Amino acid sequence: MEDQEKIIAELESDISELIDKELESSSAILGINIGTPEGTKVASKFKKSVRMTEGEITAANSSLVFLSSKMLKDTLNQDVAYNLITGKDLIVLSILTENITMITHLNRELAELEGLETYIIKLQKLALQISAIIETSDILKEEIFKGLKRAIPNTLVLAIITKDGLPIKIQSTMAEPILSAMIAALYNLSGVLLESGMEYSIIGGENGSVIIHDLDENRILALAVPESDERKLGQIIAKIKAIIQ
Repeated sequence: MEDQEKIIAELESDISELIDKELESSSAILGINIGTPEGTKVASKFKKSVRMTEGEITAANSSLVFLSSKMLKDTLNQDVAYNLITGKDLIVLSILTENITMITHLNRELAELEGLETYIIKLQKLALQISAIIETSDILKEEIFKGLKRAIPNTLVLAIITKDGLPIKIQSTMAEPILSAMIAALYNLSGVLLESGMEYSIIGGENGSVIIHDLDENRILALAVPESDERKLGQIIAKIKAIIQ
């Protein structure tokens, strides 16, 4: 995790310059947030303060593009190009590339005056440009999902979700929304019973176990392994901690 933070710090400077230029180029663009598909924030800047933290925005956007991508693939067998949400005064445009998620806040009146298609094309180009920068870095090698699959190859289910119970990245045969809701419910109930924040919990069975682990202030990690031996489960938890801390 420390290596990842160092890589992000190095990337943030270059990416922030691109974001600044984009914000300066148009009064309609109110803010841009860049993250990885796993919901890790890389860079973010907004002209005005927003109610959500940058980490919450990144995690929520990663979940949004994950669900949007799955829906489009399952219904039309197509890859998602963008997700556009229109409110009274605000438009939220989310874009997914192979390496990043990008969310942009737009002033609705100004963006529609110039033409939404212009902004979609413009911001897709920016996303691809930033994605190319990310691709040449080592940040994707440090992603938690890949690290856990390497460290615990017999993992049967692997999930990263928001603390609100929304899927961000999941490897499972169970429906993602159902699995995410169950993980979040178990996490929150555990915290209630502890009367404090939960670090991790183990749901043990005869031949397998599910481990739920706090990831950061916005995300939860869960994995299922075909292991019930307490000593071996302790080793798995130690591997998880080594990767996420």
